[in-house]
Amino acid sequence: MRKNSRNSTLWIITFFIGTIFQFWRGSQIDTLVFAVFTSLLLVASQEMLGFPNLRATNFATSFGILFVFTLVFTIVGIHSVLSAIFYLALVPLVSKSMWRGDSNVVVTSTPAIRKASSIWFTIGVVTCLAELGNYFAAAATHNDKVYPTITVLVDPFVAHISGKIVFVLLWATIGVGLLRVSAKT
Repeated sequence: MRKNSRNSTLWIITFFIGTIFQFWRGSQIDTLVFAVFTSLLLVASQEMLGFPNLRATNFATSFGILFVFTLVFTIVGIHSVLSAIFYLALVPLVSKSMWRGDSNVVVTSTPAIRKASSIWFTIGVVTCLAELGNYFAAAATHNDKVYPTITVLVDPFVAHISGKIVFVLLWATIGVGLLRVSAKT
């Protein structure tokens, strides 16, 4: 990451807000996970960590990651201590897959990439604001059926082992795909 770059600052702020929110809602495990990632990003943005310049993971490694994700998150509870330990153990792997290496390299983008980035950013912000609005509305009215969060909507599907396997496979596939794509840019 480039020292004091706009992107790293935005990511640090985003994860810090996530840390505060998880602390506020009383989720110690999620607070820990967000705090560790916030700290890692902060240290990395100050170039206090020296990650080697690594290329994207190969397909076999990505498939192995996907298999392990699916196995672990199918067996353990999503908000359990074991899942938090697993998340934290993934930090070096995610860093290896994502790190761009040379902080002096400037990545240029085309107008199409900038437009796509803006669209995805807008979708992300709107989704986050809608999720946060529903969370507060459900808490205020004690009615998560009228104001369901994404978790409430997905819970009936993942209550069964087959739904949980499908959900984790899709979630992990998207995550591994994003890691592979972002490691190449």
